[in-house]
Amino acid sequence: AEYQCRFLNIWAVLDHYEIIEPCMRFVNTTHKVDTKWMGCFTQDVAVATKVHAAGVPVWLIHDARLINSNMNIIKVISFTP
Repeated sequence: AEYQCRFLNIWAVLDHYEIIEPCMRFVNTTHKVDTKWMGCFTQDVAVATKVHAAGVPVWLIHDARLINSNMNIIKVISFTP
């Protein structure tokens, strides 16, 4: 299990530098979302916008009342501690 975990971490880093990072350099271009990736969890709207434009699925952990009206939200999920 430890080998598999390390392998997947290395694979994720390679995907980031070879695929995601170059896509993030073009801020005016939106790329198709790759559904095989787990995605990014963030509380920062700027990070969510940037990685989504690069084709990364995003989970924005944020109060729904503070989200910009032009942001595409597929489903709001309530958080229960």
